[in-house]
Amino acid sequence: MSRPWPPIEELRRVGQPEHIRSRAQAEHWTAHLFTRSISVYLTRVAVWGGVSANTATVLVILCGWAAAAALFVPGVWGPVLALVLALAQMVLDSIDGEIARWNRTTSPRGVFLDRIAHATAESFIPTALGVRLTLEHDGDWRWAFAGACVGVLVLLNKALSDFVRLSRVEAGLTLPRDTPGIGLPRPGLVRRLRQLANYVPLYRMYHSVEQTIVIAVLAVVGALAGFDGVAAALVVLGGVLPFVVVGHLTAILTSASLKNPPA
Repeated sequence: MSRPWPPIEELRRVGQPEHIRSRAQAEHWTAHLFTRSISVYLTRVAVWGGVSANTATVLVILCGWAAAAALFVPGVWGPVLALVLALAQMVLDSIDGEIARWNRTTSPRGVFLDRIAHATAESFIPTALGVRLTLEHDGDWRWAFAGACVGVLVLLNKALSDFVRLSRVEAGLTLPRDTPGIGLPRPGLVRRLRQLANYVPLYRMYHSVEQTIVIAVLAVVGALAGFDGVAAALVVLGGVLPFVVVGHLTAILTSASLKNPPA
């Protein structure tokens, strides 16, 4: 006996509730632009076919790895393919959560796999970029080293947020998302700088989509203008990232994220 097709409107209501769509930090801008519009129809097929949420998350992991591997394709086609795969990863990332909410199978394992998906993709992309440049520049290992350093800093920047959550849990406190405004720096210079950063959100540049946008745009511009756009992309990503990490760490230490609530 074949499974019934889930009604689209019901699937959208259950799989894309308002509290998910309105998440300030967790919901990527591509979700509002197009991924949620596409994902619900693919989720319908997945639910009908009996695909589990964790299986979909494994596909998210593999798609992110494929985006990094695509950078080895010569010319501008590699960066463009990497961007397409990074966008596809975001569609899959919407699907796994929608399946979990529809089937009521949300679990720590799914969250764990999702963390692996994004952390590995976002660190593999600059690492692969560096290796590509080493291969293109007569084995100059400095490019690979630079790419690996950017990858490590990307992981460190992501880990800072996880360290906050872990520290609060171990201290017996609620998670940061349960306390509105807890991540804001104290009033003063750091808060003003944080507010200014919202106008030029360079700190968002290290998601897999944003990284591949930078790489693809500079690769195409470089091909048209006669310079190595792929190398320029690694220089841009590596040049900005230390300031992002320091700013992130400073914002955490000057906020209430690591403090006990008042008695």
